[in-house]
Formats: sequence, C-alpha cells, structure tokens
Amino acid sequence: MRRDVGVAGFATLASLAWLTGTSSARADGSRVVIVRDRSADAVVDRAEVRLAAELRAAGFQVEEKVVEGDDDARRVVEEPTEGVPFATVLLRRSGARAATDVWVADHVTHKTVVRRMGSRDAGDAADRALALRVVELMRASLVEGLVLPAFDDDVAPTPAPAASVALAPDVMAWTREAVHEPPPRRSPHVGLALGVAGAFGGPDVGMAVAPALHVAWHATPAWSVGVLAVGPGFGARVTAAEGSASVRQELALGEVAFESAPAGVASIFVVLGAGAYHLHASGDASPPYTSGRDDAWSGLLAAGAGLRVHVAGATSFVLDARELLALPRPVVVFASERVAAAMHPGTVGALSLAVDL
Repeated sequence: MRRDVGVAGFATLASLAWLTGTSSARADGSRVVIVRDRSADAVVDRAEVRLAAELRAAGFQVEEKVVEGDDDARRVVEEPTEGVPFATVLLRRSGARAATDVWVADHVTHKTVVRRMGSRDAGDAADRALALRVVELMRASLVEGLVLPAFDDDVAPTPAPAASVALAPDVMAWTREAVHEPPPRRSPHVGLALGVAGAFGGPDVGMAVAPALHVAWHATPAWSVGVLAVGPGFGARVTAAEGSASVRQELALGEVAFESAPAGVASIFVVLGAGAYHLHASGDASPPYTSGRDDAWSGLLAAGAGLRVHVAGATSFVLDARELLALPRPVVVFASERVAAAMHPGTVGALSLAVDL
C-alpha cells in the first residue's frame, strides 16, 4: 500500500534507513501491527516510522495498516483476522490538539490500553520520545502476565479464537527488560560496629591504639545518627628534658552520617560530629623535678568519610577516618613549660566489623 510522506517524514525515513533496513530482514521474530488513520497528519506519520524502527530493532516483524475512521480502527485493533500478532497499536491525532491518541491491543493478556500522549517539542527528538513512550506502554501491558502469579480460582477470559496468542520467547525476553525489581528497602534499624582505631593526637603526642565502638540508628537507607566511642588509647608518649609522660586518650562523638547507595558491594559515607575529648598524662620526672599526673577535658569537632564493604547479609567491613579539632586545646606541661598539645588537629582512623540488627 502506498503512503504519501511529506518533507519532514522523508527526512525521518532517511535518518532511520540504516536501522530499518537491517532490522526488517529479520523475519523470524514475533509480529506486531501498527495502524494509522488515512487522514493522519505528519506527526503521526513520523511517530509511526519511529515506532516501526524501534520494534524492528528489537527483532519483531512489523506490519503497517491504514484504516478508515473509528469503527474500522477498533475492528482492526481489537479483532485481527490475518494471523495473530502479539500486539496491535493504533496512532491517531486527538482532534486539533497537539496530542496523539495511542491504542495498544495486547493479544496475549487480551487488553486494550488507551493513552493520550502530548508533545512539548517538535522534530526528531520529540518523534523518538513519542515512539519510546509507546514501546514502554506496550511492555507495561505485557508485564502483568510475568509478575502476577495465576491462582487456582482465577477465571481466564474467553477471547475470540483469532485473538489468542501465546507469549513467544522473544516477546517474553523483550518484556522482561522492562521489569526492574527495586532493591530491597530496609526499615529503620540499629547498626553496631566494633573495631580497632588508631588515634594520632598530633606531632607532639604521636599515635595511640584503642578499641572503637559505633552505634547508629539508620532512619533511612541514606541517613543515620550515631555515637562513636574510642578508648582507652595507649601508646602515645611525650618526652622533654624535664622527663616524660605516658598519655592515655578517650573520645566520644555524636554524629550525623550520609551514605550513598551501594555500587556493587561497596558504598561510601560522610560524617559530621561533635563530642568530648579526655587526655590523661602520667609523668615520670627527671631529678630534681617531681612526678605527677593530671587530666584535661575539651570539646571536639569532627568531620570524616569512610568505605563500607558488604560481606554477606547484614554484615560489612567499615574503614573510616575523621579529622578532629579539640577546643580548647589540651596541653601537657612540664615545670610550667608547655611541651605538647593534643588533637589540634588530630586524626582517628578505624577498621571495624559492622552488623545491622
């Protein structure tokens, strides 16, 4: 059957010639029919060309028909007589409005879906967008048979014999591409992490090793609030001409964290927090000085980032680091002389085993 195509339609045909030419040779695919009204304008013409190209690219046989008026259109769409395509699509303009009426008769589940699709723009991009929306509408109609199980007491419809068709393997594979199961969304829960931390109090104090405990309330998959406790940390030491001192450190932080969606088995997160820092120094004085011990308390600000590697189920390994700033600055004094300052700034890094409860 001859079709009259305007300049815009011819340009669209030329741009798609390589695609339709290579795809139309595949004669072993399932069949779909595209129907248009004889009085359709250039918008419907271009949309039909685009839709046919998309379906041929998917490996289907595409048959195009022209009908006369609404009665003829409904008969061809809902009651195909020449063979049984797995779907029939009708494209027509909605009166004088810049919208296209789309009828999709799904001969697998025996439904006809009608949608009115508007277009804000014109040109090749708008034509392709309309064709892709029709493709997704076709897939959505077929998805029901894949995702909804049949029950023993279900009553199957009784379609006309000519409108009965099985879900062919190529149609099933094409439809499954539209079924994307969302990742499971966990309800609010508590996370517990236990590990070992290294606390670098600054060049004057050095490194200490301590256990680390983190408890968090995961209100959403991305946001959580928690408490981090590190300590007691041993190993830091201050030395001067007047003697030396062993330094013990503890810190606690209240934190807010944001964690990205996992990419494979890993996800990253950032934290901001505030809390308290405790430093205990036990001196060993050189003569003639006298040994002593003392404590210092400071407020603490923290910012950091980490990497979570999911191992199995609710278990993961967490590697993180935080930069710390103690206010006011805690200092170690020998004989009225300041010999060290701690956590101004400092760093705490930890490797932990985490479990979601």
